Amino acid sequence: MKSRNSLRVHVGIWMDDKLRKELLERLVEFRGAIDEVAFFTSRTHPPLPRKVILERAAVLTRVIPEFKAIGLSAGINHLATLGHLDENLDFSLREPWQHLVDMTGTKSPSCYCAADPSVMTYIKDCYEALAKAKPDFIWVDDDVRMEGHGSPIGLSCFCKHCMTDFSTETGHTRTREELHDAFQKGSIDERLRLRKAWLEHCRTYIANLLAAVRSAVDNVDPKIELGMMTGEIEASGYGFARWAEVMAGSRGIDVKWRPGGGFYTDETPLSLLTKAHSTGRQAGFLPAAVKDIQYELENFPYQYLRKSVTAFNAEVASAMAAGCTGVALNILDITATTLSEAIPYLAATRDRRKFLDRLAGTFGRRPCEGVWQILTKDHFAAENVDGDWRHANSWGSSLHRVGEIAEIGIPMAYQREGAVVNIISGDQCLAFSRPELENFLSGAVLMDGQALVRLNELGLGELTGFSVREKLEKDTIEKFTNDPINEGFAGEERDCRPSFWQETAFLLKPAAAAGRILSDIVDFGPRSHGPTSGVFENKLGGRVAVLGYYPWRMIQTRAKVIQMRRLVRWLSRDKLPAYVDSWHKAVVWHRRDAQGRRALLVLNTSLDPTEGIRVRVLGKQESPMMARAEARGSKVDITDFDGVYSTVVLPPLSPWEPVLVAFGSNAD
Repeated sequence: MKSRNSLRVHVGIWMDDKLRKELLERLVEFRGAIDEVAFFTSRTHPPLPRKVILERAAVLTRVIPEFKAIGLSAGINHLATLGHLDENLDFSLREPWQHLVDMTGTKSPSCYCAADPSVMTYIKDCYEALAKAKPDFIWVDDDVRMEGHGSPIGLSCFCKHCMTDFSTETGHTRTREELHDAFQKGSIDERLRLRKAWLEHCRTYIANLLAAVRSAVDNVDPKIELGMMTGEIEASGYGFARWAEVMAGSRGIDVKWRPGGGFYTDETPLSLLTKAHSTGRQAGFLPAAVKDIQYELENFPYQYLRKSVTAFNAEVASAMAAGCTGVALNILDITATTLSEAIPYLAATRDRRKFLDRLAGTFGRRPCEGVWQILTKDHFAAENVDGDWRHANSWGSSLHRVGEIAEIGIPMAYQREGAVVNIISGDQCLAFSRPELENFLSGAVLMDGQALVRLNELGLGELTGFSVREKLEKDTIEKFTNDPINEGFAGEERDCRPSFWQETAFLLKPAAAAGRILSDIVDFGPRSHGPTSGVFENKLGGRVAVLGYYPWRMIQTRAKVIQMRRLVRWLSRDKLPAYVDSWHKAVVWHRRDAQGRRALLVLNTSLDPTEGIRVRVLGKQESPMMARAEARGSKVDITDFDGVYSTVVLPPLSPWEPVLVAFGSNAD
């Protein structure tokens, strides 16, 4: 497998003869960087009048062959199917059809509902017209979602058509107001059951829309591939596997996918990791048959000095390490009079093409292995379960909270396959069945205080080993005990200052003598308030750790970093596949090649150059090879094997430099 790289081209470029000619010249100049181009249908985000789509499709019939003539695949990126948000309303679709409606009855001025037959007819007409331009593929952009359509609306769609459909699906007729109330009233089980039914409704809504798109394209040319862009669309039900099947159609046509979600600038470099983890979770929902997964690299609104080439390179490598097999570059300025600002990114992609091909070829579609934050397609049902569902966080907001674990060198997994330790955070356990939770607890679980509360409420206290005795809101400091996991750090303190960064501290009560205490809460007295974290081995053979004090953030003191690395090793019974074991700020992803051999992507996430990053890799490893982005592979040494882990020490790395480390094979 090789990396599949594409370039998204704005309307103002491909419709302008001068700019289009310059783009063709640039793509020839940087031949090898890009495999395909995708032409946007619009510059703005609401749907366009049918007449405009037909006119642009007609122009594309002569534009597409020009790019195919230089050896590229060429397709279309239909920017607005339902509509993203309010923009350019005066020149966008203005029809008396059904618009998206939220739980309060508020209507979107710009976004339309596909449950209206008139809207669905319009959608089919648009995609059929685009198919007549003879593209190799057509992308459905990420406006096909039930959230994130901008003010004034929230979660959608609760229009008369959708309410009728949901009533038919559930066998229970409710008004919009009654449904809103039912989402947050009754028992937790009743709320969850209804919310999950709504998520299934959303998955079906999108599946029906995509089936209509597939049918419209098939009417013209059934060989045209379809692709879909997504973010972490929790409120849409994460129906990726089903949607991919629908887009493949009855002929099983290959499907393209484009995970995205922010990181437009490098103002906060670590945010690229947040997006990489999000990308990994999205890829984790896709069936293995989907091979073409292009990371959505967005520099929107395309101002060159806002993102360095260094961040660009680290971003692409991280996304491919997390599960993508290529990259879709969204780097061309929408107001361009010249394409010069894109040159550094095109050059970087070309110069690192061999490295990207190595990543795609080494990792393929095999899962990341490590610590997994448990996730189900019904995850959103448990968000704000005790409150108004309208105000629940979406777009993966609650899933981002554990990302700092990766920053201390512990590898993340993004799906159940590949998990050696399961993270349970907040209320997310409520989205799972009791047998599933018992299965998790029979293995290795790392949880926070709120998760402990919920699991015990479900009657699983015998397996968690602890209960919550009290909650404290201020003046709390963590103090390490003399447990073996804390060896060398007994008595160390971690003060996360809740007066500045408020977070509830949970005081624990061990449910059995087998519970070991890892840390206590003290105040400024100092007075001791009791245990806040501990570990337990339950009757199912599972190992459990509860962290009641700032479990997922501000964990980068030396004592806490070492404690967390040891803790995850202990939980996994030394099955953690790899981890950073030196005092460095580095992230590691662990996957396997086609022969099952271990392979790592290591990223120096420090702004300083670094030397001697030490990585422990499970098992006795042989023939390690390291590949840099801009150089041939080079050998690295196994410095020791302690009977469980081999240790690899890396040569000096530049700030934010990624390297591939492969074992038992030639990484060159």
